[in-house]
Amino acid sequence: MSTASGPIRGVVRDDVRFFGGIPYAAPPVGANRWRAPQPVRAWKTERDATGFAADCPQPQRKEDAAFPQDENCLTLNVASPDLGARKLPVLFVVHGGAYFVGSGREPFRNGMPPLVKQGVVLVAPNYRIGRLGFFAHPALTNEAPKATANFWLMDQVAALHWVRQNIARFGGDPDNVTIIGCSAGGSSINALMATPMARSLFARASAHSAGGLFNANRPLPQAQEQGLAFAQRTGVTGDGAPSLAALRRLSVAQVLAGDSGAPDFGATVDGSWLPAPLSTLFARGQIAHVPLISGSTSNEASVFGLMGFGRAEMARRFGIDLSAVSSSYGLSDEAELLRQVQTDFLFTSAALGMTQLAARAGLPTRAYQFDFVPPDQRSAKPGADHCADRLFWLGQSPSADAESQTLARTMSGWMLNYVRSGDPNGPGLPRWPATQDGRTDPLVIGQHIAAAPDFRARQLAPWFDKWQRESGQSFGWTPTP
Repeated sequence: MSTASGPIRGVVRDDVRFFGGIPYAAPPVGANRWRAPQPVRAWKTERDATGFAADCPQPQRKEDAAFPQDENCLTLNVASPDLGARKLPVLFVVHGGAYFVGSGREPFRNGMPPLVKQGVVLVAPNYRIGRLGFFAHPALTNEAPKATANFWLMDQVAALHWVRQNIARFGGDPDNVTIIGCSAGGSSINALMATPMARSLFARASAHSAGGLFNANRPLPQAQEQGLAFAQRTGVTGDGAPSLAALRRLSVAQVLAGDSGAPDFGATVDGSWLPAPLSTLFARGQIAHVPLISGSTSNEASVFGLMGFGRAEMARRFGIDLSAVSSSYGLSDEAELLRQVQTDFLFTSAALGMTQLAARAGLPTRAYQFDFVPPDQRSAKPGADHCADRLFWLGQSPSADAESQTLARTMSGWMLNYVRSGDPNGPGLPRWPATQDGRTDPLVIGQHIAAAPDFRARQLAPWFDKWQRESGQSFGWTPTP
């Protein structure tokens, strides 16, 4: 088949037409490193698209050891149930990984998602991650003041432009695109909702374990200071064009070696791609006016455990004093207090808070809390881990038990309805009520499914208060302690 840039050859996988490694932008190498994505060069010879292309450069993980990496990585993967179809809904999946690992392989790790076979075209792009995607420097700002720092976001928008131009050739509807992501992918969904550069490129959004109220972005001057510190770690000093040229000459290995420890990458408020902090743009209603789903899990703290964040690191990095909020939790066990604070601070408060802000702006919104743990894991886990819901939305289950399989069918049923119409509700599914302005009533998805009025109101009140004080914005209601 042909794309706007040239012919490609795909393959049939599990009765689905799969096309992998399709370029959506020119290689971001050499002079194009730390520049906005450039148009892909057209080709005439049929391109092999039967497998995945290289992942974007990242620290090597054991589970990804067999996957090649290359700075020339701006490609995407497409799965279509029927190339001859017309106007199938499109699901655009942004991978997670703390903005420093991951790739567009993510939705296919457990095989072809059943949601595709039910009539959905799935698109999963790579985008620049780590320092290659998140880098601010005075010389970059001087070079391109309206296209600096947020190269990861520019890539995602470029991939969405590719979808608009090409997806009808795969049976998809360019006017019916749903963007979805978990963790850094969910944070990306918030950013795509907020950036004016993505307007009209998608019809609805679904942000999972995304954060958004705290630690979601940084001002450009701070990002530039961090960029200069990175440059010094690689042996490059100065803030002018010669320094930038030297940085562009660094090998990928040298770039990766310039950062160590826990990842610290995130959106930059640059004045163009992100005119203001994400939550401020949500509070002002200066976001895409499309339906929004936002949710989190009951044990988001699991991701902090992976990074080694304890009480001291929470205080150092986020300014969180556990003793100051302990009365809201009423817990004598410090380990459990830390777990619940880690879960609520970045994730639960944002999942409910961002949907509240969107609802105030007049958007159809729905919130959820995922609390399901497979039966064979319940004795060992205090709740559902970070992004534990990700597979369920695509119709897959990490466990073979009947309870997990049934929940996967329910949740993918919601998602199928949502990508088709913007409303997850439908025959045979538990009803999911819309978020009402001034109320935090998420749908709790666990062994039982039901809306939870004033969900964790006492525990979440200090975080809602903190955001209002620090942002100067308001939810329009007073959090109930």
